[in-house]
This record gives sequence, structure tokens and C-alpha cells, in this order.
Amino acid sequence: MKPHAILLRAPGEIDPASRSRAAGTAGAPAILQRSDDDFIDATLEDLRSGAGRAGLAASLAAARVDGVLKLFQPMQRQFHVALLEAVCDAPGAPRVDPARIESAGMVLRRIQPGGTARQGWMRATGRLRGWVAIDAEIERDDRHDPLPANRLARKAVGPPALARELATYAAQAPGALLAEHVIPLFLAPPDVCAEASKTLYYGIVPTTSSDLSEAPGEMPEGFEVGSAAFRDHLVAPLAGAAMTLPGAGSPVMQAWRDQADIPPGTSGHDPLVTKFVQMLRQLAIEFDAFGDSAASRAVFAELETIALPLVLQPGETIPQAVTAGTFLRVCVALLLERRRLDQQEISAYRDAGIPMLLVDDPTQTPASWPAPEMPASWPARDAAAAGRLTAALSAALGERFKAVKGRAGRFDVAGARYQIRAFLRVKPECGCPTRTVWSDYSEPFTIAPWYEGAGAAPVQVPLPDVTDRNLLKSLKPNVAFVVPPALNNLLGGSADDLAKGKGSASPAPDLQWICAFSIPIITICAFIVLNIFLSLFDLIFRWLLFIKICIPFPKISGSSSGGGS
Repeated sequence: MKPHAILLRAPGEIDPASRSRAAGTAGAPAILQRSDDDFIDATLEDLRSGAGRAGLAASLAAARVDGVLKLFQPMQRQFHVALLEAVCDAPGAPRVDPARIESAGMVLRRIQPGGTARQGWMRATGRLRGWVAIDAEIERDDRHDPLPANRLARKAVGPPALARELATYAAQAPGALLAEHVIPLFLAPPDVCAEASKTLYYGIVPTTSSDLSEAPGEMPEGFEVGSAAFRDHLVAPLAGAAMTLPGAGSPVMQAWRDQADIPPGTSGHDPLVTKFVQMLRQLAIEFDAFGDSAASRAVFAELETIALPLVLQPGETIPQAVTAGTFLRVCVALLLERRRLDQQEISAYRDAGIPMLLVDDPTQTPASWPAPEMPASWPARDAAAAGRLTAALSAALGERFKAVKGRAGRFDVAGARYQIRAFLRVKPECGCPTRTVWSDYSEPFTIAPWYEGAGAAPVQVPLPDVTDRNLLKSLKPNVAFVVPPALNNLLGGSADDLAKGKGSASPAPDLQWICAFSIPIITICAFIVLNIFLSLFDLIFRWLLFIKICIPFPKISGSSSGGGS
């Protein structure tokens, strides 16, 4: 006799949608949110009876943000359990015999950011590929298996030679060797299933992961080379516009670095200086325009095609110009690295066509030193030339983002939406091979960031009484720092000089030090500093009402007053 089809769905007492579900249709897993320490044992105990299962409905995850279900992370002391039952597609929906089931699991898929397609967390040929789009054909295939070995085995039909050929041919299809990460589903203990008269499965819904894909993190959409956001972010000359440069014909002044930070409307503010230093910061920090990578060299090469005209100095009759790349590179050393050029660098830049003028700055020691001459202006560029530079900048930013972001993590994208879907592998029956049975997708959910409160009681950290001298004597050092000579000499100097920025990290005397401290004392110092800065920043953020709650209670004495033993 042909066995009944199998349906996977949440237990009817827990799932509010079960009453309106059409006969013969699968359902989605129920997702519980638990904060108790022994949440698995407590959940299994409740599954034994109908009343217990009905009570579990109160534990369904219910927090929402902008209408989307929100789950929490284990560090927030919240855990999520997926619950399902397996029933036969027959009148009365009898329970499935667990002996028919070979294995069970579920997959967690991400809804593609900015779209509706789903992605699976995939591996292939020993490498973690990360999030890969799920093909629409796979979404429609109720027999699909997350593991490639099982998929290929089902293709291997017929005589052995033909089966091998079919499996080899199937393995050549795109994505044929992708293995989707499977989350274990566990069959409830036999006594629980017997008392419940149900075949029940449960699994932990992961909301955090240390997995990192082999692929580097990609720049999020919306900041491409042609986007308005990227174009508006660029300092105007980098987007192709003309700009008058500050101090034309005079040497570049190191004081411009501090002057650039003076707010508009304040005495000393110079918009040309601010814009010029901002351009240097973008090129050097964001785009790494003076680095050694291929993308950096491409940006520098484009900058070298820009000629910056110089002011005619006394005695000069022929207009001269400098290339933007070389000129800006020397400005980075002076203004961003805050250092003077050595004689070798000065000679090299002069040979490259950068004229040097003598700076007369009495606030510096020595008061006179060479610096590059400031050109008169930055020329406007035609659309083609501007497009080449912005394309090179965009490519360099993408490489910079990959280097800083590192490899993509499983739950890296803030606000991303996910769904879980469970499956059973049914053992071969009636001459048919192993088959896969899927549940519906769960409701889409997002994962709360680690810093968000989840309603759990805060962790308490008792602090020692710093006024108790005997207690302080008992707080022996339990952590030690090995301090290098330069840092020790800096900290061992005058505190007043250190506060005024006049401290010196001298390498002499050349002695290392081991400094031991008590961690509780470090905690007290951190607590005091925290309270000081919370009060200071409250002037800006007005946050003390929300982030600091202090409640008095009587001191608990360690001695007994009742006289009992």
C-alpha cells in the first residue's frame, strides 16, 4: 500500500493559523522566544499535554520593529526554538511514525537586501561561499535537498554505468555542488511524543554566527560610481568642478591642518583651506590614492593627468604647472602626517617639478624650512575626464571597503530579514528513493543588534567598598601589564606637561616595567570615569533618564540578627 504523504507544520495548539489552514497543506514552524536557563527541558515538558502546548502559545516570538518580527541574540539572554509536528496527509492527520524519517533539519535563508529573492548560506568544494541566491526553480522544487550528495544520488538512476554518467552530468550544472548550511532538527524524546500523541521536532534558531565567507564584504548598494550619493560625497574638484586653491603662490603651511577644523562663522575659518584639506583626507584616507595597490595606482595616474597652474613668481615669464598627484602627495606628508620633508624627499620632489619655497613660521623650530608652492587653481574637467577619475575613485573605495570590512559574516547586514524552513528526509518506501518533505517558510524576521535591550534583567557586578581599608589591602593585583620603555617614560613624566601635550616618549632609560593592578580597582576607576562622562554627554544627548537607573535598597549584612545557628 502506498504510504500517505507527510506534512510538516507547527503544532495546532501553538499555531494560531492552524484553524484557517486548508486540509492537506503544510505549515510554517512556530518560533518560541525563551529566557529561562533550561528552556529546552521546560519546552519539552510543556509539549507532553494539550494544555501545556496551548500555554506555549504565550511564548511565541512577538517583538516587532516596523511591523517585522524581531528575534534576539543569546548575549541578550533570549533564545528561540522552532517547533514542528509531522503528520500524515490523511483524515484526522495522524502522527507520522518516526521510524519512517531518516533525518531532519532546517535552513535559514536571507531575503536579498533591497529585493524579494532569497539567499542561502552556502559552501562548495571546501570553501564557504557565503550568501548565494536561491534559484527560482529550486524554490519550486519540493524534492530539493540542501546537500549536493543527496541531490546527485537521486539523479543516478538506471544501470550502474548509466547512473554514473547521469550523476557526472548533473554535477556539471551551475550550483550543483553548493551545499546549504543545515540547522539540526531533533526528534522529541519518545515518551514526550507518546504522551502528546504527536511526532514533534524542535531546533534552535541561530541569531548569531562566527562564520566568515571566503568572499570579502561588498560595498552596499546605493553608493556606486554613478549614484547621486557618491557624487555628492566627493569634494567638488574630484567630481570635475573647478576650485580656487588657498594661498596661491605661497608655501603650503602646516597650520592649515588645524585651521581646516575651524567651524564656519568662527574667527579664522577659511573655506578654501577647509575644502583643500578635506580633499586631501578623502584621497589619502578613503581612496588610498597614494598607496601601493593597483586601484591606488590607477587613482594616482588619473590625478597625474591634471595640471595645476602656478602663479608667476618675480622674474618668471613662462607659466608653469605641477601635476596634481605629485603635488597632493607632498601635501599629505605636511598636512595629514604632520611632518616636515627630509632633504632626500625635497630633492626628489624638486626633480619631479614641484617648486619649493621657504616657509617663515616663528612658531616652529626651526623657523624656516622648505615647503611646496601652492598652485593657483584646480581646473574644471570635461565629462569624459571627470568620469575616468570618479570611476577610479569608486574602484579604489570598493577595494578599501573590502580591506576594512574584511570577509563577510553571516549576520553582518543590519536590518536584514530572514526566514527558516524545515525539512524531513523520508526513508525509501515502496521502491521509491529517499525523498525530502518541506514545511512552509516562517514569517520573515529580523535580528536585533547586540546593544538593544531584550527585557532580561541586567547582569549585576558588585563593587568593593573603597572606603574599607582592610578590604583594599586584600585586593591583591591579579593582572599585570608589561610597559615598554618609551610609554613608561611618557607616563612617568610631568602630568602637567602630559595634559598640555608636551610629554616626551623618550626611549631612555631603556627599561621595561611590569605594572600589576587589581581588576576590581580597575573596574571602580572605569565606573567613576563612566559616570563623569555620562553626566558631561548628557548636556548633548539628554540620555541619563533612559540609560542610567539607580534604585536604593538597604545594605545586606553578612551577619545574622536572629540568633539562630
